[in-house]
Amino acid sequence: MSNKRSEISDEASSKTDDAVILIKKYPNRRLYNTSTSSYIVLDDIVELVRADVSFVIEDKKTGEDITRSILNQIIFEQETKPSNFHFPLEVQKQLISMYGDTYGQMVPDYLTESMKLFVAEKSRMADAMETMVGRNTQAMMQFSQNLARQNMEMFRKSWEMFGGMSTTQNKQPAEDKQNAKQSSSSELSEIQSQIDALQERLKSLK
Repeated sequence: MSNKRSEISDEASSKTDDAVILIKKYPNRRLYNTSTSSYIVLDDIVELVRADVSFVIEDKKTGEDITRSILNQIIFEQETKPSNFHFPLEVQKQLISMYGDTYGQMVPDYLTESMKLFVAEKSRMADAMETMVGRNTQAMMQFSQNLARQNMEMFRKSWEMFGGMSTTQNKQPAEDKQNAKQSSSSELSEIQSQIDALQERLKSLK
């Protein structure tokens, strides 16, 4: 059903602003969208309203325009759902009291202008919220990049420190080996000198 509503909404939105979709209500209470050649339900009407698409609902048998009564039915069903009230009790009472009142004729224009103002404010609030979220997202990305950069710097320094220690450790045995080699060579020279001296004394004894 949701796919069908999406198709209806997309097709309806592609029409020009002057185009008005004709919806016919049959005696069996079924609604027929003439632009899509398909039967629809009240939820599909809601989607058309949200898409700001112009439409007219006619009684198939009498040709009477019943758009208002169908929309009232949708509002009634929504208002009877738990925790989904848009009309506070006091507003409902005020509306009822305005029927037949001299100033009651001003109510439709007042409500229309009030709703226009509310929609405009809602749009500005949505834009402000989107901007705030965008800034926060950018700030979070920058924070993550800075954190990653700091971690890489710490890793680099640690690696250099570890590498320096390794170089020192590798260099120390080499120096020790060189010193040991020189010391061994000196000892051998001294021993060789002693041997030479001993040989000379043996020759003199002969």
